[in-house]
Amino acid sequence: MVTGEKAAARHAAEESESCCPVCLTTAEGGPECANCRWTLEGPAVLGPLTPEIRHAFDDRLAGARRRLDLTAAARAAGYPGRGEPERLTRLEALLRGGPPRSTERDQMLAELAELAEAADELTVTDLPELLPDGVVIEIGPRGLRAVAVRDGAEQAEATEWPWAELLPGLPDSADETLFCLAGGVGDRTTRASEAREPATLPATVDVLASRLRGWTVPERLLARLIRRFPQARTLYLPPERPEPGPLRHAGGFTAAVCRGAPDSDDVLLVGGGQDGSVTVWKLWQCSPLASRKLHDRRVTCADLTEDGLSVVSGGQDGAVRLWSFAASGRARVLAWHDGWVNALRRRGGVVFSLGDDACVQRTVLGAAGAVGAVLARVGWASATALEVTGDGRVVIVAGADGASLWDGRSGARTGRLTAAHEVACLALDRTDRLVALGCADGVARICTLGAARTAEAEMDGHTGPVRQVAFGPGGVLATADDTGTVRVRERDGTARTVGTHPDRVRGLAFTPDGRLLSAGADGLVRTWPLAGTHRTDSDKGVP
Repeated sequence: MVTGEKAAARHAAEESESCCPVCLTTAEGGPECANCRWTLEGPAVLGPLTPEIRHAFDDRLAGARRRLDLTAAARAAGYPGRGEPERLTRLEALLRGGPPRSTERDQMLAELAELAEAADELTVTDLPELLPDGVVIEIGPRGLRAVAVRDGAEQAEATEWPWAELLPGLPDSADETLFCLAGGVGDRTTRASEAREPATLPATVDVLASRLRGWTVPERLLARLIRRFPQARTLYLPPERPEPGPLRHAGGFTAAVCRGAPDSDDVLLVGGGQDGSVTVWKLWQCSPLASRKLHDRRVTCADLTEDGLSVVSGGQDGAVRLWSFAASGRARVLAWHDGWVNALRRRGGVVFSLGDDACVQRTVLGAAGAVGAVLARVGWASATALEVTGDGRVVIVAGADGASLWDGRSGARTGRLTAAHEVACLALDRTDRLVALGCADGVARICTLGAARTAEAEMDGHTGPVRQVAFGPGGVLATADDTGTVRVRERDGTARTVGTHPDRVRGLAFTPDGRLLSAGADGLVRTWPLAGTHRTDSDKGVP
């Protein structure tokens, strides 16, 4: 006599054409699926296959299928870690049986977080800051790539194989592709395919790196590569931050700034508008976190505080305001300038601002309120751009007469960087050693804030004044001009154009994980993934 549970399992396997009825991988003859651990042969239960037994079995099978799909959807949406709630909501529509209840989702996300924490305890101490030297094969959301690495930098152009080439028949939708790679089945009825190994892989590989821990298809491909290159070191790297959805400020950007939160993986973007409003986004989500009208006229400049809880903004109305958008919600005036506020920086508990009145004001924030005073009168020809070192000791102001240095506490002028070029914008690198000057002649000049204060390098290629400059990891420099052209100078000194905006670029910054972010006057935010710096984790520095 055939037992009831065994008959039900056999019936499900026959319906799935010798595939696992849960994940659709080929059954290899064992008692359970090697991929999802579904029991292919149930325990012996004497008696016929009754409707009750079949109903119970069908419920258990439906639950396993739903659980597998929900796990795949969560991984595809970036969980655990840098998850995208909006993407997860879209992916949940692919689940067999329909979207889950909130309790199902919360339980699954908690389980994934526990698995990730347990895995990190085993691997995090072995994870180097930079990828080891040698030939590296990396598995990521876009596919497979091979490149030679030395001192964390790519030494040649990478060879890439997209998933569509390795796994024919993937859906056209990016969400559905990630869902399939993570092991989701959804309404698919055919058995899962194996990703092909490229025929042109390097003969010798030193490092096998994967950013897709736990994803079914990439994990199986990694296992085959480990067998093929047994001498290679295997590393699991933190997942890449997902590609952002489109962000657009309805009224267009008049100012924009980006900063990584110090104690999380969040990246915040602040945009100012023509109508005087200031809006804050979590960069990878389309819906804003907060928005408020802070100025009577357009916003001219903004900065995020180090804790990511407040915004300092300046406008054409001459006001410098502090808005605690993530705390009390209070907005207060810190200082007034006669004319526009052209630039500002917050360093610790001090806000420095530069206005059309040619004054640098220094406002100290305290429990009793803000106490401000004029730090220096820099002259009408030096009232365009402002930069301040992290400790607040050195203030750099620039304009038509070049760039000069001022003491951040006494207000005394201490030197000059250049008097030969009209300067439109400034940026310091993360060590406060280098300063970039965006000049009206279309050239960006890099100077050292040392005793000699000499120009170290120049970057040309722009057809109009350089209006935005920003330093990235490793000394990479990005620039933008009035025509919307965005250029990058790599660490080796080579420069190239990475893209263009249809209008003037109002903000330029590097995200903590090394992507270049640009915000245009048309309100569109764009990101430019930049090759060349191969870090194993996000740089927590501030752009």
